[in-house]
Amino acid sequence: MCNFSVSSHLFSVVIRSLLRTITIIIVLIGLTFFTPLFGQTLPPNFTIATVTTGLTDPTVSVFAPDGRIFVGQQGGQLRVVKNGTLLATPFVSLSVNSSGERGLLGIAFDPNFTTNRYVYVYYTVPTSGTVTVHNRVSRFTANGDVAVPGSESIILELNALTETNHNGGSLAFGPDGKLYVSVGDNAVRENAQNLNDNYLGKILRINSDGSVPPGNPFTTGSAFRQRIWAYGLRNPFNITFQPGTGRLFVNDVGEGAWEEINDATSGGRNFGWPSAEGNVCNVTSCAGLTFPVYTYPHGSGDGKGCSITGGAFYNPTIQRYPSSYIGDYFFSDFCNDWINVLDLSGPTAVRSPFMTNTPGGDLSVMLGPDGNIYNLNRASGKIFKIIYLGETCTTTKAGSWQDSSVWSCGHVPIVSDRAVVGHVVNVPLNQQVYANRVRYVAGGRITFNTNTKLRLGL
Repeated sequence: MCNFSVSSHLFSVVIRSLLRTITIIIVLIGLTFFTPLFGQTLPPNFTIATVTTGLTDPTVSVFAPDGRIFVGQQGGQLRVVKNGTLLATPFVSLSVNSSGERGLLGIAFDPNFTTNRYVYVYYTVPTSGTVTVHNRVSRFTANGDVAVPGSESIILELNALTETNHNGGSLAFGPDGKLYVSVGDNAVRENAQNLNDNYLGKILRINSDGSVPPGNPFTTGSAFRQRIWAYGLRNPFNITFQPGTGRLFVNDVGEGAWEEINDATSGGRNFGWPSAEGNVCNVTSCAGLTFPVYTYPHGSGDGKGCSITGGAFYNPTIQRYPSSYIGDYFFSDFCNDWINVLDLSGPTAVRSPFMTNTPGGDLSVMLGPDGNIYNLNRASGKIFKIIYLGETCTTTKAGSWQDSSVWSCGHVPIVSDRAVVGHVVNVPLNQQVYANRVRYVAGGRITFNTNTKLRLGL
């Protein structure tokens, strides 16, 4: 059972009009949040809310540039969550081989999605006639919430598969406009070091049409070799670029002892598999290998696990979390039901717990356009949002309501903030302020500029 609680926040505001200065108090009430659903532990002032339910065997979720969430289901359905509602009609339904870890595994949006409407997917093509089961990267054209019929354009056919696991499947466009593709070793460890005739156990860097771009580390040899960006990986489940810096992290699932977070920002790096796992070298010499930014051991409890999955940098457009989280890396483990955070500000990455006792089977960790961290959970078939309720957000100087530098919390207050205004704040022309209830201080009154509105009853 889910328990609901109602939050009530005091919003004390001073508004200056063209004619006079007045003071009002706006009380924002009626926010509904979930209290911890499965006994989660979170840092102070954080809580979680359910965004959507009803997903079947989800594998991956990604925010579209317009704020919708696209969710891959292992059986081949690409679902759309719009304004918190899981739409009944899939964006597209693919014929896939979903044995083991196969299926619909990756999603990315073209950097020019607003104009070309291109959506890229990574999925497992079933055996049919002379076609052997393999993974494929394809592109579809969106028409609203569905794909244009017949719009599939095959971008890249990957190697034939012999095993059902270690598929990788993560897609991401880099700041260079190139498409990066993570590919698992297909449970054949030797594949990860073979640069000549397979893509397995590697990160690929390609143009959006699948061709080889300039700037890749291997400029001669086979077409396989020329598309390779990094290698020596076992099952790179997730790749993520850091906004602003272009730093590329790769979450690589380990075998017997260690899980890895690798930095693949520069091309040509060899992350060592199968000669090394974690920081442990299993051969005579590991010279020339790149070791992880962070690695954690297998085991039970927070900070240990058996399968690193989602990851996202906290570099939001809209800041909702305390400034101490800026630039940190959030990541999850599929086995032990937690999300941890990695502080990258010092010479060595430092891990801290963030959320424990998630519903189980955590997959994607996403930074939402609203500045909150989102989590796709396979066990429950749900997407959760982790919300910071905030401490008191006060004005530090007079200025515009919409100027984030006016507020101590570093952003324009919203209904999840406890905000108190001690300075004159201007609400510009043609702007709106939202509240559920307005309470005046003694002698207060409201005077509006032209087309400035106070809307009640959110």
